[in-house]
Amino acid sequence: MNDKKLVQNFKSYINVSCTSNGEKNGSVHDLKPKLLNGELITGAAHSVVMLTPLCEAERGRFGALFVTNFKLSFVPLDSTANDEYGQRNHTVGVHDVPLTCVGALWLTDGGAARRRRLLPRADIPAKLKGLQIVCKNMKVLSFNFANSPLGAGRKVVMALLHHAFPKRHDLLFAFEYREPYYPTLPSDMNMFQRPADWKRELERCECPHWRITCINGTSDAFMLTAGETLIVPSSVLDYNLMESARHFRSGRVPIWVWGRPEGAALLRSGELLPTELSATAESVLLEQVRRSHPKLTPPYVIYLCGNSFTNNSSAVTLPPLSALNASYKKLADLCTPTTLSDFWIKDSQYYSMLESSRWLRHVAACLTFADDAAKHISDNVTVVLQEGDGVDYCAVVSSLTQLLLDPHYRSISGFQSLIQKEWLALGHPFCDRFGLPRPGMSKEDLEKAPPSQVAPVFLLFLDCVWQLQSQFPAAFQFTETYLTTLWDGSHNHLFDTFLFNCPKDRELAVARLQNFVQRPIWDWAEQFGERDLALFYNPLYVGHRTNAINEQRLSMSSVCSRRSSGEVARLEPCTSVAGAELWAQCYERWLAPLDAPAAGRVQYYWHNCRVRAQIQKLNAKLTSLSILNDRTNGGEDPPPSPPPTLTRFYPFSLKPSDNVSTSLDAMQVSLIDATQLLDSQSLLNAPD
Repeated sequence: MNDKKLVQNFKSYINVSCTSNGEKNGSVHDLKPKLLNGELITGAAHSVVMLTPLCEAERGRFGALFVTNFKLSFVPLDSTANDEYGQRNHTVGVHDVPLTCVGALWLTDGGAARRRRLLPRADIPAKLKGLQIVCKNMKVLSFNFANSPLGAGRKVVMALLHHAFPKRHDLLFAFEYREPYYPTLPSDMNMFQRPADWKRELERCECPHWRITCINGTSDAFMLTAGETLIVPSSVLDYNLMESARHFRSGRVPIWVWGRPEGAALLRSGELLPTELSATAESVLLEQVRRSHPKLTPPYVIYLCGNSFTNNSSAVTLPPLSALNASYKKLADLCTPTTLSDFWIKDSQYYSMLESSRWLRHVAACLTFADDAAKHISDNVTVVLQEGDGVDYCAVVSSLTQLLLDPHYRSISGFQSLIQKEWLALGHPFCDRFGLPRPGMSKEDLEKAPPSQVAPVFLLFLDCVWQLQSQFPAAFQFTETYLTTLWDGSHNHLFDTFLFNCPKDRELAVARLQNFVQRPIWDWAEQFGERDLALFYNPLYVGHRTNAINEQRLSMSSVCSRRSSGEVARLEPCTSVAGAELWAQCYERWLAPLDAPAAGRVQYYWHNCRVRAQIQKLNAKLTSLSILNDRTNGGEDPPPSPPPTLTRFYPFSLKPSDNVSTSLDAMQVSLIDATQLLDSQSLLNAPD
């Protein structure tokens, strides 16, 4: 009777296929993760079951779980040919999670239903039944340690707590990665690291009434969170800037970031400090900005978070960073159900939960401000953006405004240059906003310093860009797959792009740590092959015909043909919250019930790639006059191959079969030029 009860109560987490393949592949103790140069294993547990997410029966994959100084890696015992996503990353495997992408840890009873939040310095039981990890990219992983040796799960959790939440900035893996780096960045990409880079931008925009000052790179620097190079009105002396900076938060006086030959410019500024002379200092600087306009037109000031100095606020304002972070947490909670029943409950309350998060309202507000700024600049009025320290919402709205006005920034290299300028060179605090330890501070310093404000400001910007892509399908060279990959890359600190708070922190790290290698995320060939890179390019994009350097000048651009009438051709987006959509590929890609075959925008992507390949083939025939030979000889083209069965979230979902990659490879070859990959992407703009 006892034996019968044991058989009835026994629950196996190992599939039949796992057992049979396990006999062929060898012992689970022989499994090892793929390690990068400088990567070390710090914790391991064998005989672990990775539970299938959102599955009624608690089934899973049998294998080994490892923690290194870079990632959490599960190595299954039953590896198969189709056990990979459509996108193949050379540095992060299918079942790997970079440690800086780990969001929250939960102790479970071996399943996914009952769980308890695990906080740092909490007591960890020696007999750990299960572990659930909610990643910052909204992927949920659950592991069962029932078959593991006693204490193995505890070692994994302790290694995770130590390495995923480091106390010092130089403990991040980017400082341990020893792989040699040979840069292959696009030749037309501007990194905005030297004065010559800013001069190049000033010449491209053809703005003669502004000058470059490098005072911020000297001992008299007043804007400590920005780079050494600033662009200011030609009539302003450096001494006046230093005096005025005392009246602005973080010394953020109005500085030039973009302009047009007719005189209008875009500037960023911090808020005024509540001093007696603040208003006077602002008036003096704005007068110099007015004099920089050929028509002496007064600038238009946009208060992104309301005008705290005069207590006047507009109808639309952007929320405090704490409110933005709370909004994002509600969105993440909606997109990270842990059980199938939890998924269906949230599905039944989907729209009410999405509305209560207010995330789309914040997205629409950013687009509203950007559209307002673009409208004034197109009317040849200078715009000054003002907010807090001038490093958060100023970066969002300024970047969006330039995307609406300047077609150069809608190309891939231009978009990456835009991020280098607005987010890196002008000092967006990525460490503080992503919750990383501040550079150059010891553990004791961190405990004394006030807590930094975590907020997904950069992720908000990427969401806004995706909204613009959806509304203007042929305006951008890059795709939503590119944006999603960049969204993931912001949580992968193998690269130094999003690793520091400001340029000065990066310079100090390079000077202090001689072995540190600067490795920008923009060198995508370090991570992906040609087939994956082709997914970054939009087949509908038409702007590549005018991408020569001398044709990128704003006065030469064909899209600015309305200059003679005093206007700049610009994108005019829908700024209503009713026109905003949830970025499904980014937020919902790990929800298996939603990843339906032959659905989603990726089907339009495939169709557009196919049509473009046919057009290129016909053009080649016309060029060689072979079409006449075909008529004479009666030759006919072979019938087109049937479309591959792509799932809704391709390439961020498992491959259903091998014919998908084969069909896509053949299709994307036509999108690759002899010198550069050309366009390919989803249409992104028709409803699912």
